[in-house]
Amino acid sequence: MEHNLWFYSAIILFFVVIAKLLSQKTSTVDVLWLIVLGSLGVNVGILPEHNVILEAIGDWGIVFVMFALGFDEDLNHFIQGLKRSFGIAVIGAIFPFFAGFYTAGVFGYSFNAQMIWGLTMTATAVSLTMVSLREQNLHKTTASTAIMSAAVVDDILSLIGLSIMIPIAISTTDTLHSGVDMTEIAWILLKVVLFFAVISFIGVVLFPDSLQKEKGKEHGKLFTIAVKVRKYLGIRQLLTAYSGKFTPLVMIFTAFVFGAIADYFGFHPAIGAYFAGLFLREEYFVIEVDNQLRSHKRESEFVINHLAYTIFGPIFFVELGTKLLFDYKVLLDILPAIFILFLMVFVLQVLSAGLAAKYTGGYKWHESVMVGLGMLGRAELAFIVIDIAYVDNHIIDFEQFYTLICAIFLLNLSVPTAIKWWEPYYIGHKELRVFGVLLSKPKE
Repeated sequence: MEHNLWFYSAIILFFVVIAKLLSQKTSTVDVLWLIVLGSLGVNVGILPEHNVILEAIGDWGIVFVMFALGFDEDLNHFIQGLKRSFGIAVIGAIFPFFAGFYTAGVFGYSFNAQMIWGLTMTATAVSLTMVSLREQNLHKTTASTAIMSAAVVDDILSLIGLSIMIPIAISTTDTLHSGVDMTEIAWILLKVVLFFAVISFIGVVLFPDSLQKEKGKEHGKLFTIAVKVRKYLGIRQLLTAYSGKFTPLVMIFTAFVFGAIADYFGFHPAIGAYFAGLFLREEYFVIEVDNQLRSHKRESEFVINHLAYTIFGPIFFVELGTKLLFDYKVLLDILPAIFILFLMVFVLQVLSAGLAAKYTGGYKWHESVMVGLGMLGRAELAFIVIDIAYVDNHIIDFEQFYTLICAIFLLNLSVPTAIKWWEPYYIGHKELRVFGVLLSKPKE
């Protein structure tokens, strides 16, 4: 087992190198090549279908990626985007659910299976989208913030949906289950509230240092206590300790603490890591060297970005590619279901999220289209739903399992391709009109 792990690790890193070179050679995003090479590796037998250690390393990678993305984002910008993106999240989740639900019905599957298909198509793979946007240097745009903030809300809705629908499906499939436990659902909702309360308390109260702008202002007792605590244990003291020698270590520790908090409350750790990066401000990296104030944020950012985008992050996307195993006999039988499901989700996701961005968020057309395209990927929660439904409870059969996996694979492949295609329209280098409406950015 140990020697296989080293062999697999070498193969994965070889694929990462090849993907980077191919992306540069073809001017495409490396995520696409990482997924394709991961699928190729598992199907020719040089990568395993499942390996707990490699999957854990991949999880580390996506935590690094989301932390780096949060670190690169402005907190105030994100909050503004969150206020505008609630409609995108709700509408952009409902329509893909119906796409999955009714597609399963078209092919004659049961109501329980329809719910599983719908729920599987709900959660957005924001990490895939954000990495793809970063490849096009669009990760700091208004559309990028809209996608990220909408995906946070989307993740909450998916979590609630999972807590409600899986018990319903199990209770009507297995006579040993008596029904839906409303206490459990209430506990899930409470955990969602507690999660945001905890991270908000840490980010707003415990993280900030005693800056000049706080002096002379009256605050409550809780705030006064927090000021005293962070005087010795505040994030700035840790980040600047020994002239910032251990700053990357402290940053990674912070990301993992927030990831652990998110995991405890039922979220993916990457969501917590994103908020950890989001709360780290430029002023926390200021140190005094030779009687001068200097910021070492850029050096720290360099280290984190390499961990996220060059080493650990790509491993996650190779592992994502290994989820697609080819069984040609089954594949031929279910091809119609795969493509109908893929097309239904593709069309309804882009239209619903795009139109919601335009009419509920007030975004411009070129931004709204990017939001619609950016919401196409399916997240890790989709694989969790499939695993619970197929492996643990047998709510769906092998053909349905394979259909869902293949459709998710196609949706994830479409994300970097679609973003790459829309990029010149988004920045105004190309023009696109549909029924007389200018969808691309107006040329200046």
